[in-house]
Amino acid sequence: MGKYKITPLHLGDITRPKSNMINGYEGKEVQDFPLVAYYLEGEHKIMVDTGGCAPEEPRGIAAQPYTRTPGQEPEAALKSIGVDPGEIEYVIFTHIHWDHAYNNGLFKNAKFICQRKEYESVASGADVIGYVPEEVLKYEYELTDGDAVLFDGVSVMLTPGHTRGMQCVAVDTEDGKIVITGDLITVRESFNKNPPECNGLYPNEEALAQMRAGVAKVAAMTRKILPGHEPDVFKPNMGF
Repeated sequence: MGKYKITPLHLGDITRPKSNMINGYEGKEVQDFPLVAYYLEGEHKIMVDTGGCAPEEPRGIAAQPYTRTPGQEPEAALKSIGVDPGEIEYVIFTHIHWDHAYNNGLFKNAKFICQRKEYESVASGADVIGYVPEEVLKYEYELTDGDAVLFDGVSVMLTPGHTRGMQCVAVDTEDGKIVITGDLITVRESFNKNPPECNGLYPNEEALAQMRAGVAKVAAMTRKILPGHEPDVFKPNMGF
């Protein structure tokens, strides 16, 4: 079975109410949450998500408070771990919101993979909130339809709700199976609740039900997750 090493990349910080990140959370705290992409190295060199635009760009200004240091720019973050963007063979998108799919142009030799429902919701104009269509639609994508094995050791699961085509990425590692959850689960604290909870941002009650079903699907597979905006993923052993 293929085994991959996962390295989180810190690509900036957004300042948001914690209640955005955990459905049902009643606290009033506001804190920094990282933009995170994940580099997978094994049989293939893979990125999961590509991070957001520069804070000074129009979408970055709209997303304020949002900061990114020079070392957190995607190319610099990759080079800090000895990886050139041109080496990346595949980019798997959990979804194509602005903070997860803005730097596709760096990966000139990569094939891009996302769910068909995700791509079509943007291409049709059905969904615009959180997206930058003129950016993400510049590129061609290989489209997945539901749960699928992409490579030995790497598979995806359709977990809609936050977006129509949200997918999680399950990765076999030396430490067992780890699921990269995107914005289905944005911080680990929500997954540690009983029962586990999802992200607090969704369009309607139907989407909430879908997300809770997605969380249950992940929980049935593993307790080791790498959420979309979890600060602890940069700690030793990624905070597990």
